[in-house]
Amino acid sequence: MIVCGTDFSEAALAAASVAAYIAALSGEAVQLVCASGEREIDVAAGTEGAIRSDPGPVTTSARLESEVARLHGLGARVDGIIDPSSPDRALVERSRLPATSLLVLGAVGHTLVERVLLGSVAERVAMGAVKPVLVVRDAAPWAQWAGGKRPLRILLAFDVGSSASTALDWVRQLRRLGDLQLTICWVVNPAQENKRVGATGPGAGVELLPKCQETLWHEFRRMVGEEANVPTTELRLEPTLGRIDSALTMVARETNQDLLVVGSHQRQGFERLWHTSVSRGVLRHAAMSVAVAAGS
Repeated sequence: MIVCGTDFSEAALAAASVAAYIAALSGEAVQLVCASGEREIDVAAGTEGAIRSDPGPVTTSARLESEVARLHGLGARVDGIIDPSSPDRALVERSRLPATSLLVLGAVGHTLVERVLLGSVAERVAMGAVKPVLVVRDAAPWAQWAGGKRPLRILLAFDVGSSASTALDWVRQLRRLGDLQLTICWVVNPAQENKRVGATGPGAGVELLPKCQETLWHEFRRMVGEEANVPTTELRLEPTLGRIDSALTMVARETNQDLLVVGSHQRQGFERLWHTSVSRGVLRHAAMSVAVAAGS
């Protein structure tokens, strides 16, 4: 089951269309969830309070029925649900259902205050969900892909660990539905990698030395192996002295990708204060759709 959140905005309509395209290809059903609850924000304390629910049942029900009918027209089996809880809670709870395979939502937040204090709905869902989360910014590439008109161009962020394996696994599943043009990008810090492999010499602090490049490419090919299972796979080693999420979004933009896929370690609480969340940064700044696959 593909769970898609909607508030009937333009971004939500695009996300629902993408959910329908994937469902039609995979044979899965779509559960379209309209969560009417809204978080109350305490600006002074920087905390969230109770859930405010905006009833409007008649209007909401009619709009939901109309949207379900539209998605049926795209070839998907769809069920519409009105949930009184907040959007992030409604989607995160459904991610824990065994039948749920994917969460889909549009790339919008709410107020600036809420984004600063709590992050966007997409960020909160990605941090809390235990299933892959697809945040849609443009439905057009997905429509072309679903119609067999062209491959979906994907940049997958590689990292050493379970989150990268989870992301690769999700891309493999997507590959079964249609053609992909996949680039796997490993962003590395030159100074750290040179030191790790024992490469020394001029420029060791700012660029990858030849010995280090050779070692990294060997490790990269070995770790990726046949995992990608996509004929048009390209491996890209990207050195940077800055933030990993900034490097990824830059590469994705420059290479005209349709989708940026990252793994997530789902760091919570105080741990987030000490670790930069790559997935969170990508969600905030990527110009294309983003998929976040949760890892341990």
